[in-house]
Amino acid sequence: MRTLLIALALLAAACSPPAQNADSTTATNAEEAAQAPQNPYVAALAGEVQTGAWISRTDEGVTSACFGAPQSECVITVVCEMPSGKISLSVEHELAPDQATTIRLFTATQTFDLPAQSFNEGLPNVTATVADNAPEKTPLIGMLGTPTERFGAEIAGARTVYPWDASVAAVLTACR
Repeated sequence: MRTLLIALALLAAACSPPAQNADSTTATNAEEAAQAPQNPYVAALAGEVQTGAWISRTDEGVTSACFGAPQSECVITVVCEMPSGKISLSVEHELAPDQATTIRLFTATQTFDLPAQSFNEGLPNVTATVADNAPEKTPLIGMLGTPTERFGAEIAGARTVYPWDASVAAVLTACR
């Protein structure tokens, strides 16, 4: 009986795969990570974040969240016009002359382009307007409505990073 148990133990050992070296597993994982495409915006998100605070407001069917330094103008604003379901995103940026452009939004895992228009009269800004039935609406709500530490906007190659806030999600979901 004892001989049978020893034979079974030896057979089981012979059939088991060899133990992997932890260093080789780590090296393999590092090689796979190096080969995986990296989001080019991750480095931008690790950089300087705009300072200020988010302020939200709801008034007569319009909900908005705006971010800026205390006692100054907003540098980014997200607005939901609830009766129409229209969402507007406005970023302080001068792009002259007034022209069609793109606001590229980015997080650590996603990028998303919104068609926009620059306006240089008064406070220069670039604004994207998303109609209720526009194909961009659901992805926009999904991207900025999901909690994240920060997100950014790129306009004509200039990138700005903002802290994310629950008020952004509240505005976007009000127009869902």
